Amino acid sequence: MISPRGKRIFAWLMAALMALMLIVPTVSLVAQADEYSDGQAEIDALSDQYKDLQQQQKEIQRKLSLAQGEKKKLQAVQQELNNQLNTTLSQIEVLNERIEHLNRNIAVKEEELAEKQAAYDETYALFKQRFRAMTAAQNTSTLGLVLGADNFSEVLTRTEVSTRIAQYDREIMDRLAAERQELEEVKEIIETSKRLVEEDKGELDSKREDLSVQEAEARNRVHDVSALEQQFMANKEEMQKKMAAVQAEINEIYREINKTSTKIPYVGGEMQWPSNVLTGITSNFGSRFGGSDYHTGIDIAGNGAYGTPVLAANTGTVVVANTKPNEGYGTYVIIDHGGGIQTLYGHCSRLTVSVGDVVATGQKIAEVGSTGWATGPHIHFEVRVNGSAKNPISYLGG
Repeated sequence: MISPRGKRIFAWLMAALMALMLIVPTVSLVAQADEYSDGQAEIDALSDQYKDLQQQQKEIQRKLSLAQGEKKKLQAVQQELNNQLNTTLSQIEVLNERIEHLNRNIAVKEEELAEKQAAYDETYALFKQRFRAMTAAQNTSTLGLVLGADNFSEVLTRTEVSTRIAQYDREIMDRLAAERQELEEVKEIIETSKRLVEEDKGELDSKREDLSVQEAEARNRVHDVSALEQQFMANKEEMQKKMAAVQAEINEIYREINKTSTKIPYVGGEMQWPSNVLTGITSNFGSRFGGSDYHTGIDIAGNGAYGTPVLAANTGTVVVANTKPNEGYGTYVIIDHGGGIQTLYGHCSRLTVSVGDVVATGQKIAEVGSTGWATGPHIHFEVRVNGSAKNPISYLGG
C-alpha cells in the first residue's frame, strides 16, 4: 500500500510527464517552423513566377480565342462567297444554254427565211416578166380583148379574168412581203435577245471575276489567321511546358517539406470543422461538372459567410500564407500537421497568421472571402497526405 507521501510523489511525476508530452511536439513544431520559413521565400518566388506564366497564358488564350473567332467569321464569309460564286456559275450555264437554244432557233428561222426568200424571188422574177409583157402590150391587149370578143359579155368575162390574174399576182406579192416582214421581225427579236443575253453574260463574268478575287482574299486571310492561330497554339504549348516546369519545382519543394513533416508524427487525431458559423457543403470532393473537373477539396458556405472566421482544423505550423488573391485559391493558408498531412484553406478575404506560426486546433487563421477563382464567399478546404488530395470528410470529426 502506497503511503500518502508516495501518492503525492507519484502524482507529481505523472503531472511532469504529461507536461513533457505536451512540450515535445510544440518544440518540434517550432523547430520545424524555422525550416519552413527558409523555404517559403523560394516557394513565394516560384509561385509569383507561376502566376506570371498563368497571366501570359491567359493573354495568349485570349488572343487565340480572338483569332479563332476571326477565323470562323472569315470561313463563313468565304463559304458565302463560294455559294455566290456557284450561283453565278449556274446562272452563266443557264444563259449559255439559252444562247445556244436561241442560236438554233435563229438558224432554223434563217433557213426558213432563205427558202421563202428563194420562192419569193422566183415568183417576183416571174411577175416582173409578166408585168413587162403586160405593160408592153397593155393597149393592144385591151383592144384585143374587146375586138376578139363575140359579144359584150365575153368582153366582160375576159376583162374579169385578166383582173383576177393581176389580183392574184398582187396577193402573192403581199403575202410574200408579209412573210418576209414577219421573218425579219422574228430575226430582229432573236438578235436583240441574243445581244441582251451576251450583255448579261458579260456582267456575270465580271461578277464572277469579282467574287473570285474576294474569295481569294478571304482564303488568304483565313490562311493568315490560321498561321497566327498555330503560332498562338505553339506559344500556348510552350507556356504550358514552362508552367509544368515551375509546378514541378514547387512540388519538389513540397516533397522536401513532407520529408521533414513525416519525421514528426501526426498527433492531432480527428480534425475540427474549419468554421464555427458555416455548416453547408456546396461542392463535394471528387469529380464534378460531368467529369470535366476534379475537385480536390470541399466548399463550405452559408448565409452571411463573408468575413466569418476560418479555423485551423488541427494543431500545426503555417507553411504557406499566400496573400496574392488574383489566381487559383486566391488568399490561402496551408498548415502542416506532421506525418505528411497538410490542410489548405482557400479563397480567404484576409489572413490572421504568417508563415512559421504554430497554431492550435480551432484557432482563427483567416476570414472567409471569395478571392481567386471563386463565384462567391466560401471556404475551400483540402486535406493532403504526402501531397495527394484526400476527401476531407474522412478526417473531420463527427
